[in-house]
Amino acid sequence: CGFTIAVVGSTTNLITGWNELDLPAWSSGYIYWPAVGVIAIISMLSVPIGAKLAYHLPTNILRRFFALFVFLTGVRMLWS
Repeated sequence: CGFTIAVVGSTTNLITGWNELDLPAWSSGYIYWPAVGVIAIISMLSVPIGAKLAYHLPTNILRRFFALFVFLTGVRMLWS
């Protein structure tokens, strides 16, 4: 599911920003490729840490942290 959402979102950002003139160098539409590279590298490096935490932490704690994260994200979206 996540991969499909990422592909559709990236394609949308690419198409909608294609003719924008005020974008920084190394951009394709609204996609800034240096940021994509940094995010990909950090994600690959942090996957083992997340997997170890998910394996060792109790399910209830993981659920509560995720619920808190979703709640705070929603509050931030409503606030801005």
